[in-house]
Amino acid sequence: MALTTQDIHATADTLAEQGIKPTLAEVRKALGGGSFTTISDAMKTWRQEQKTEQQLQRVELPSSIDERLQSLGADMWQCAINIANERLTAEREALAVAQAKAQAETDEAREAVKTLEAEQAELLEQLDVQQAQAEQATVDATQSRTAFETATAQHKAEIDAIKQQLDDTQHKLELEQQRSSTAQQALDELRVKFDETSAQLTQSRENIATYHAQSAAQTAEIERLKAELADIKALNTQKEAKIEQLTNERNALSTELANKNGRLDAISEQLTTLTADNKQLIIENKTMSTEISTLTAERDRLTTEAKKK
Repeated sequence: MALTTQDIHATADTLAEQGIKPTLAEVRKALGGGSFTTISDAMKTWRQEQKTEQQLQRVELPSSIDERLQSLGADMWQCAINIANERLTAEREALAVAQAKAQAETDEAREAVKTLEAEQAELLEQLDVQQAQAEQATVDATQSRTAFETATAQHKAEIDAIKQQLDDTQHKLELEQQRSSTAQQALDELRVKFDETSAQLTQSRENIATYHAQSAAQTAEIERLKAELADIKALNTQKEAKIEQLTNERNALSTELANKNGRLDAISEQLTTLTADNKQLIIENKTMSTEISTLTAERDRLTTEAKKK
């Protein structure tokens, strides 16, 4: 029984679940035989699928986004993953069915070709035998020309029949080869469709990566705003400390000003007293000046009188 890609994938999954690394030898051993080429081709697609599933499973939404953005981002993220997984699953199932069908048709055509080739080889062997018999009949015909012609005609008819069978076999072989070519073409179309599906999946991954980058940028922006807020809070704290310091200095200055105002009041009182005293001194000075003028005049008079005597 020919191995299918699905059988090989199932065997590899079973080995992986048992903790056994699904190498080509282990898979072939678990299958009980098979072509290494067939197993190798199937294992390439299995490893690619495992890699894709691991990449999808490693995708996680960043935890630093606020509650609303985290909820919305998680929903979008999960929706994108679900769509990608559903599309991938559907394409895998369709591809597996089509590949299994194409593989079955190809195997059937190959088996038919092998059968026809065996039949053709057998007919060629029969032709060789008939030709050998014809040659022997030709040798015997030297004894009897009539018998020779009869035998020759008989063998010619048999040879014509064998040639006709060969022609029929060749025609059947061409039909089977055409069927095999058609199956191969269908398999190629399925591979093209699989490549297109892979391209779509790659685009979906790129879209997810873009959203992830946008989320990372938003996270960085939020972190930057948080840092700015922390700086503003620190600056406000410094300002509050400065304001408290200035308030304390203002209170000290107010106290000092009150003290100076008290001293200024005392000085003002002293100044008022000194002003009054100064006015009194000015009055007394004027009085003394008048008296000095009088005394000077009296001295001059006395001096004049003394000179006259």
